[in-house]
Amino acid sequence: MSDMLREDLLERLDRLDEDASLMFDGGERFHLIIVGGGALILLERITRATHDVDAISASHEILELLEKYDINCRVQTYINNFPYNYEDRLVPLSVGGRKIDFYTASLEDIVIAKLYSARATDIRDVESEKVVEAIDWKLLEKLAVEEDEARASALNDRCYADFKASYDDYVRRYRP
Repeated sequence: MSDMLREDLLERLDRLDEDASLMFDGGERFHLIIVGGGALILLERITRATHDVDAISASHEILELLEKYDINCRVQTYINNFPYNYEDRLVPLSVGGRKIDFYTASLEDIVIAKLYSARATDIRDVESEKVVEAIDWKLLEKLAVEEDEARASALNDRCYADFKASYDDYVRRYRP
């Protein structure tokens, strides 16, 4: 698959929704929650291209259709990188709407997940000026330190300690 920019991603999601409406003719509704670089592009926080779309959650009925559109649902294995209650902060996308409700994780949840991963590309993404300027720093702090958020989803104390060191460095460098 070639790299995609925001307009390409929106068009791909709209076509996916159109295909779902052709496959399912009842009143059912489906969901797709996009995370990672694709989510940051859709939220207009980074402008780089991405070669994939990562979904942390999708309705079971549309999983086969997602493969046709190169939407990666294997990121579910990284669920522990997201604060425990990330679903409470989903951001609806105004695309499609025939059969599929599209969401991204909140910016703050994405920042937490990318700091957990510590990959160079992920760190560059959250260092983007548009990301840093848009963060709700009080919410980010809550998600990073409260017992029932990032700490609750951590695999173990060591993973959380590594994340917390990365988070503390990020806050020191970028918080206004």
